[in-house]
Amino acid sequence: MNSSLDYLAYPVIVSNHRQSTTFRRKLDYGHYLSHKNRLQIVKPAVDTKPPVAHTHHILKLSKLQGEQKRIDKIEHENKQLCQKIANAHRGPAKVDCWNEYFSKSLNREKRNRELVRITVENQGILKRLCDRKPHYDRRVSERDWQNSRRYIKNTTRYLLSRDE
Repeated sequence: MNSSLDYLAYPVIVSNHRQSTTFRRKLDYGHYLSHKNRLQIVKPAVDTKPPVAHTHHILKLSKLQGEQKRIDKIEHENKQLCQKIANAHRGPAKVDCWNEYFSKSLNREKRNRELVRITVENQGILKRLCDRKPHYDRRVSERDWQNSRRYIKNTTRYLLSRDE
């Protein structure tokens, strides 16, 4: 401490009598020494320990319980299926999946009545057709055909077929 103001950490631009007193110097020096001692005994303030592991974040019991229930249900269904397959192999063949659904139509009776009516009408028409005698004469048709062939033969230059 050569100069009266060398101990200060900041330069004094304008000094007054209070800054250069010995008492002030002693106070500043005491503060300086206590600060130096505190720096020597200081410990790091950064926490380098790993974070606390909470078990309820790692081991989720509700999720494990749900998974176990699902696995139990699948195993139960598999066991039932194996039993059904074993029974099918042991016993006689039988159908266990009958479709017992019957169509339920609101106008089934009306459609049945209409079907019966149409069937009766068709049977009546068939009977009348079978009972009916032909009303054309085969000889007249043959004569007519012969006349048309003669007309064609007279009007054409070439024969229609070899047998004529």
